[in-house]
Amino acid sequence: MGFLDNLFGGDKPTQKNIEKLVVRVKERYAQPEYRREAMDKLLAMATPEAITAVLARFTVVAQSPHWDEEEKRWLVDQLSSLGEPARAALLVFLKKTDHIAFAAKALQRLTTPEQHVADLIACLSARPPEDHRSTQGKAELVAALADTNDARAHDAVVPYLDDHSDDVRCATVDALEKLWALPGDKSKAEERLRAAVADDGRSARVLRHTASAMHRLGVALDPTKPLPPAVAEDFVVKDGKLQPAHAA
Repeated sequence: MGFLDNLFGGDKPTQKNIEKLVVRVKERYAQPEYRREAMDKLLAMATPEAITAVLARFTVVAQSPHWDEEEKRWLVDQLSSLGEPARAALLVFLKKTDHIAFAAKALQRLTTPEQHVADLIACLSARPPEDHRSTQGKAELVAALADTNDARAHDAVVPYLDDHSDDVRCATVDALEKLWALPGDKSKAEERLRAAVADDGRSARVLRHTASAMHRLGVALDPTKPLPPAVAEDFVVKDGKLQPAHAA
């Protein structure tokens, strides 16, 4: 900011100044230094409002892929030094916003592994499967939980097999497959997978994605129940399990 900005309190944490800085933070076509300066000022303010505002950088994809990732990684590093105020702002962000992958990384740096999983579960639970307003955020939270390699994550994502979004359904199948080897009761997940692969109201993409995972996991099926056409094109039931049709 220039001389007049400083003279009249341009760096003070007023709502007006914060809003001006957010505009700069979200300017995807600007030079990296332009966005970095605005983020520096918000982080220096260190108020809850300013910390919440700087998280807007995670929601924007800059024109340069290199600088976009560099800036977001830098912001993760900066947030990790701000303690509980940053954690509180990140929890709100993760419950409501899309583009949460870097925010989840920042949250991980601010807490224990056990609490991090609990926080991610709480954020995902704030976006129930019947919520049609949130798709990308749910899919990214499901993926983040899969990366924790924690048995609690397995149980938390199961309901999202019935999400309204195909992207979330596929992300959930992927997460369950990734977490399947962890100890714990898989009966509820198996029941939901069996119901999902038999539901011809689902898209062909979701049905095939689900069937492929069930084949790899060896989930048992009732051989007396017919498969939806999208699944039957590629799979048959042999010995109570899905097998590729060409190998049967």
